[in-house]
Amino acid sequence: MGTILLGVGAWQILRPETTPSTVQTMDTTTAAVVLAPPSGYMGEAGYPVGFPHTEMGAVSAAAATLEATWTLDFQQAEQAATLYALPEQQEAARAGARAVVAEWRETLGLPTGGKLPNGAAMRTRTIGVQWQARAQDQIQVSVLVQVTATKGNEDTDPIYSSPWVMNLLMSWNSSMRGVGHGDWVNIRDPLPSALPEAALPGTPEFTAAGWKPISGPEPIS
Repeated sequence: MGTILLGVGAWQILRPETTPSTVQTMDTTTAAVVLAPPSGYMGEAGYPVGFPHTEMGAVSAAAATLEATWTLDFQQAEQAATLYALPEQQEAARAGARAVVAEWRETLGLPTGGKLPNGAAMRTRTIGVQWQARAQDQIQVSVLVQVTATKGNEDTDPIYSSPWVMNLLMSWNSSMRGVGHGDWVNIRDPLPSALPEAALPGTPEFTAAGWKPISGPEPIS
């Protein structure tokens, strides 16, 4: 799967335990990553756009893309999907976004279509990243996120909390966001690669898998 909006088959998850568990932590010398700030925001939800033309700009754009598109709201997912896709791939991105929302709703035991119960919500927060250059102006970014959800109505406590991993291929497009700007966009990956292991920050597994922790402002509040 080359783009996060065309399916859900490549997600990797550490499923939550049915009973609380204790996580062994360790000190790590891995330097925390400070995500690059965007130059602006677009849409009613204020999605961050206009990231720097640097490797860290690509990483930050990837984190923003995943956080914005993994939601339980069809309209918001479609808006974010088209915002972070190339113009010629926006229709496919829109269709993929709807499929992702339906998959998340089914996973959480919520209606796969229509209105959500009052209070039902899902938040996706970036907790780790790693990346490598594929070609000039192409960066493969692995994003580790913590997904937390509530079912709504009388149940206001989180019913789901687990880390997930996704690979995104980010490409610099000089024509995005207007003349003289440019931005990173998520494109289809013709050579999808294996996902790193999902792990929580502060654990030996997190460091062993090559993750870098996040420091500083998040791409979406």
